[in-house]
Amino acid sequence: MNFPVSLYIALRYWRAKSADRFARLVTNLASSGIVLGVMALIIVLSVMNGLEKHQKQQVLSGIPHAVLMPQEGYLDLQAAQPSMPDFVRQAVPINSTNVILQTAQGVSAGHIIGVQKPSDDLILDYLTQQQLSELLPAGEFKILIGNRLADKLRLNIGDKVRLMITENSQYTPFGRVPTQRLFTVSDIYFSDNSEVSGYEIFANLSDIGRLMRIRPEQVQGYRLFLDDPFQITALPQFFSADKWKLEDWRSQKGEFFQAVRMEKNMMGLLISLIIIVAISNIITSLSLMVVDKQGEIAILQTQGLNKRQVRRIFILQGFLVGLVGTIIGTILGVLITLNLADIIELFGQRGIFLPTSLELGQIIVIVAFSLLLSLLSTIYPAYRAAKVEPAEALRYE
Repeated sequence: MNFPVSLYIALRYWRAKSADRFARLVTNLASSGIVLGVMALIIVLSVMNGLEKHQKQQVLSGIPHAVLMPQEGYLDLQAAQPSMPDFVRQAVPINSTNVILQTAQGVSAGHIIGVQKPSDDLILDYLTQQQLSELLPAGEFKILIGNRLADKLRLNIGDKVRLMITENSQYTPFGRVPTQRLFTVSDIYFSDNSEVSGYEIFANLSDIGRLMRIRPEQVQGYRLFLDDPFQITALPQFFSADKWKLEDWRSQKGEFFQAVRMEKNMMGLLISLIIIVAISNIITSLSLMVVDKQGEIAILQTQGLNKRQVRRIFILQGFLVGLVGTIIGTILGVLITLNLADIIELFGQRGIFLPTSLELGQIIVIVAFSLLLSLLSTIYPAYRAAKVEPAEALRYE
């Protein structure tokens, strides 16, 4: 197999042991630094991806990803459902509002949601349709409350609780009075998401409509559950702002996920500095080699090697250092990420849940970033090598 001359010489220089121990040390540090940087970047970003997905499942599972409502009036339940984009997994009719719960033991704020079927909310999937109909029959004003809220107000099944809607008050001779009604606790649900069980309440859809003075055949809008909660940014393209009003989970949890995303970006930036420092060592090692090999470069030029081929020798040599370091770092990073739980247990840390998620696109970007910097780092030393004049380099040989 015939190699190009530049590649053949670059391979010889790369494999040969330099007489200059310092130059050899700098080259080894450059290669090791790239391995560590690429490996650490893949591991850290995979862990951050896993944590972000885990939080997305835990935090966003108990709340609607978006609520679609008309700008004016209400929607007719008998009318055809608005056309939904493909990524909307489920659209559920909704009547919901913020309420104040009052009992003899205390007062608390909550959010009540009207439902018709267990599939209307993920929290209710433990119930059958018959069980839900028995717990929340229309016209009997019964509610399901979370265990945390029940503990806070010391409520048990069968207890009465007064619900007040401050947003829908009515005028009386004594002034504005919040709309209110007594509800009966028909059941207490338990949720893995303790935050949701502390404020979310369920009632029959028509009962909430009556409380909010909405006709039985009408609803406020639709709760939308998406395949990916982060696809909410695409919803305004399908629903005109002149006709529809959109509210999404970002109003409640947006700051939390922005903080997670910012943390991931900062961690990626900081660890990228390891790769940048390692790449700078390639410049140093190649510059030292240019000084060390001036005589050989001059001889090669007298044998017919042109300046472009000389530049290519050092570009290929530096790129080989970056390529090998990047490949080894990528392999180690993927292997460690896939076996991270077992590795953590080796250090005696048992029972620690650390989710990970490898993303191919992210790995490709890391590899491309490392190889691009490796290639750019060779430009200056290669330019210096091509400037060597044979007559000057061989004058005292």
